[in-house]
Amino acid sequence: MPDDSAVATTISATESRLIGVSSALATVLIWAAWLIVTRYAMTSDFTAVDIGFLRFVVPFVLLAPIWLKRGIWPKGLSIASGLIMLVGSGAFYTLLVASALQYVPASHVGILLPGVMAVWAVLIAVVMFGERPGWLRLAGYATVITGIVLLAVLKPGHSTGGTILYGYGLVSAGAFMWACYTHAMRQSGLGALEAAAFVGFWSFVIMAVVALFTGSHIPDAPMDDVLLLLVTQGLLAGCVAVVTYGLAVRHIGSTGASAFGAMTPALTALGGVFLLGEEGNLALAIAVALVIFGVMVASGVFRKVLR
Repeated sequence: MPDDSAVATTISATESRLIGVSSALATVLIWAAWLIVTRYAMTSDFTAVDIGFLRFVVPFVLLAPIWLKRGIWPKGLSIASGLIMLVGSGAFYTLLVASALQYVPASHVGILLPGVMAVWAVLIAVVMFGERPGWLRLAGYATVITGIVLLAVLKPGHSTGGTILYGYGLVSAGAFMWACYTHAMRQSGLGALEAAAFVGFWSFVIMAVVALFTGSHIPDAPMDDVLLLLVTQGLLAGCVAVVTYGLAVRHIGSTGASAFGAMTPALTALGGVFLLGEEGNLALAIAVALVIFGVMVASGVFRKVLR
């Protein structure tokens, strides 16, 4: 007869992995949708300020119980870490990426953003914290860089004008900002929801002030588009993805969650081609494959296999 406790443990482990995998898939779908919808918005009736305002109004409201309890500047959070978090993932980051998506197809940004961010993150870790990545991780980063260079040189599905290179520069700057945010949040001691509430509060305040001076196209935009942005930008990207990514890390570990995160370029490229009508070709597919494989290798997914 099988031991009841062993059976229960097996079921529990299976359920835990199922929760983790489902949460990771939900997270990457949301991340890809955020880029696709932002690209759509930037090529229609909205400005980057409009997108930023709609992106942060939902977390500002829904996460109010957290920032009301912890304060608008949580106790123990240093000025340096707080400012880096705000710049790295808040209003300024959103404005930069939204502006980039005015010039660059979503399929390209979906490759560049996670790829360049991974490279920036390890460079910061080496320079600032003395980290020494092993040869396998370095091989992963080299693969990522190869995919990025291929994308930048061939610019698949796009003209060779200078505007797309300008957009690539904006994306690279945004990736650097997010890499800085990642390290700052790790040092801050804040939980995922606490960080989202902190960034959401101040980013909404910043976007509201900016909108007062620049004006907004939101009142004149189709209501369906406004609701689309509120749901994808504010609710899903601003709140739900914070929870689902946390669940993924808890149930399948940070390495497993990072491996699923590497799917974002492929999902964004598919969405850009099939939903937005962006051009896709072999060069784009190769760049996607290189970045996905490189991020997975760099995240340590294959480390156990090679031991």
